[in-house]
Amino acid sequence: MLGERCVECGENGVREVTVDLRIEHNGDSRTISDRRMLCSSCGAVSYRGDQISEHELARAAAIREIDGLLSAEDLRRIRLRYRLRQADLEKMLSIGPKTWTRWERGKIPQSKEADTLIRLLADDPYVARRLMENAKIENEEAYAHFEQLEESARIEGRALAREAFHSSEDRSSDEIANQVADVAFDAALRVRLKGDALV
Repeated sequence: MLGERCVECGENGVREVTVDLRIEHNGDSRTISDRRMLCSSCGAVSYRGDQISEHELARAAAIREIDGLLSAEDLRRIRLRYRLRQADLEKMLSIGPKTWTRWERGKIPQSKEADTLIRLLADDPYVARRLMENAKIENEEAYAHFEQLEESARIEGRALAREAFHSSEDRSSDEIANQVADVAFDAALRVRLKGDALV
């Protein structure tokens, strides 16, 4: 059976094949399944249509795995968790237009430095809100969500304080003040570290 005509050698030997392709990166490697066009006459390799996208996605995912980076799906969940737009995150992280979009679509992996900052804002809504405010982003839905997170933190802090003071009847005002400060600090820390961490 004849294949398509090869643009390199002109023979009718081009057909679709799937091969294992080794991706080398930073001294490590991963093997991906790669769907491509191959000329049986001259060995020329080409990609057509959705093969190009599949190749780019698989290659980027392999690099993310090697570098220990958040996945494209992780990035999407983090963005949606805070009700942010892709353009909001580009401003917050001081990255170029459509950069977050390409990361979130999975075609290009983010740098390790960007990944570290994204993990920080994912784990701590106060960091995310501060970055948003510093970038002067106007997004009412995101600000309302941050206010809900803060109110939840207040409710949890009040509950922890009430629980701690049930046993404070025979204590001096200094001991109670110290306990109030400790409970408030511990509650704030627990809420910040707990967040709704996604990664």
